[in-house]
Amino acid sequence: MVSVHSVFLINLQFLWTSSLSVMANTKVANRLAFLVYVVMSCCYFACFGQSTDTLRPGDILRNNETLISAGGVFVLGFFSSGGSSSNHYMGIWLKNDKHKKPVWVANRGNPILDSSGLLTIRYDGNMVITDVRRIPIIVNYGMLTTSSNTSAKLLDAGNLILTESGNNVWQSFNYLSDTFLPGVKLGIFNLDTKSIKLNFLVSWVSPLVPTTGPYAVGLDWTNRTVCKVWRRDLAFRQIGFWDGHRFRFFFESDRYNFIYASSSREISLTFKHKGNNSFSWIVLTSTGEINEFTMLDHGVEFVNQTRCEGNSLLKSKGCLIPMPSVCRDDDKFSEIRGSMPNSIILSASIRVGPSDCEIMCRSNCSCTAYASFHDDGTGCELYYGDKKDLLNEIGKGNDNLIYVRGDAPANSGRPY
Repeated sequence: MVSVHSVFLINLQFLWTSSLSVMANTKVANRLAFLVYVVMSCCYFACFGQSTDTLRPGDILRNNETLISAGGVFVLGFFSSGGSSSNHYMGIWLKNDKHKKPVWVANRGNPILDSSGLLTIRYDGNMVITDVRRIPIIVNYGMLTTSSNTSAKLLDAGNLILTESGNNVWQSFNYLSDTFLPGVKLGIFNLDTKSIKLNFLVSWVSPLVPTTGPYAVGLDWTNRTVCKVWRRDLAFRQIGFWDGHRFRFFFESDRYNFIYASSSREISLTFKHKGNNSFSWIVLTSTGEINEFTMLDHGVEFVNQTRCEGNSLLKSKGCLIPMPSVCRDDDKFSEIRGSMPNSIILSASIRVGPSDCEIMCRSNCSCTAYASFHDDGTGCELYYGDKKDLLNEIGKGNDNLIYVRGDAPANSGRPY
């Protein structure tokens, strides 16, 4: 409930006290006083007893207050990252989720240091988060307003929108966190302008901390019919593609309709539910996995949909392995012949030789293997995927010479 309503409560209390003093010591006074009390109580609870879904100029949303969408589906408010950290963030979560896991976070890179956070609509019409430091964090930084005639509203879809003079100027669905909600669009937008915008999921850095993590999900910039999971070091895995008729995701579900659209203005991927029996959404975890969540009567249920085995539906094989923290000083490379799974290769088309490729791979703990076999005999291909997937390709493809970190099967080549 927005705190300006407390002013109304003070006025009611003043009216109540004044009425009692004027009508004291009379029988009528008791009856009228009771009537005033009933009227004031009804007015207060009718007007302010329920949380609002809208923030207007002059309203203040404090740390212990929330906005609730009209249908009671989503909540917007401040939350703590938990653990030993006192950092606070503003986010949106499902009202019936007892864990209150946010599906969107406004200030991922600018946490508030304590519980002093406030959300307001500033004099210039922009949504601003402040705390005791009085350093403003503009929520709608991607699309600033031009007047003070604005208001913010939380929708039942989980979308926070900012309107100016009745027109939508900004929405949280265009600035995603780690969650793919029904109606959200992943993709490439404003293609007919000089201000092209990408919309993709970015993982949290850990299960408790919403700071930007190392993984992202979205449509590929080069092959725009393909959806991929990227890791910060540019390793990637394909998880879906448009086959010309429908979008085929790496897991099949009768809950969703995935919708792929391509025009001169945008190329996008979204989904909607086939039925109204349950509400489901998809999350990119801090370890690069894909989790599917469903809201049921008894709470939230989730399924880890990441498949680490080969999938004949997609060209991609295996999972992106976690990023190792250290490399062993005595790491050796074994020589094999085969091919690298094309969906998780980082190519560097620069004029370097085999020794340079080794240095590049050896210096990165996430590099599983390297090869030097570009058409002109120079350049490197670095592999960041699962070693088991690579060893399954021995003797296949162009039978190229590949150097794999660690030991390889004895019949695959000689130690390097």
